[in-house]
Amino acid sequence: MATIRSKVTAAFNKIAAKQPDAIQTATIQRPTPISTGGGPSDPTGGTLGTTPAPVTARAAVFEIDERRVDGTNIQAGDFQVIVEPISIEITLADKVICDRGTLTIARLGRVASGGTTALYDMICRG
Repeated sequence: MATIRSKVTAAFNKIAAKQPDAIQTATIQRPTPISTGGGPSDPTGGTLGTTPAPVTARAAVFEIDERRVDGTNIQAGDFQVIVEPISIEITLADKVICDRGTLTIARLGRVASGGTTALYDMICRG
């Protein structure tokens, strides 16, 4: 029996075969953690730790139609980014690096039927 996750992967494969420009390889970059310090009384802000290795993922990036722009949740110039499941759980602190530049995740949606992530559907800002 096919899982939702495998169906999403199959759909990405089918789209990539028919329209290679529609699916791209994106990079998910986690923020660099603070290794020491950074407390309220630390004027330096703390010492940065090791930057996590970027994680690649296949993604579809779309400009959002102006009819969906509400000025609060979705702003002019935002992108809808759909990402296949990867080895990490994507969070709002992560960045998406794609052909549109480095994008900040404004709203993170996760389709997780039965608790297993099938895809991420995000609103991102450049």
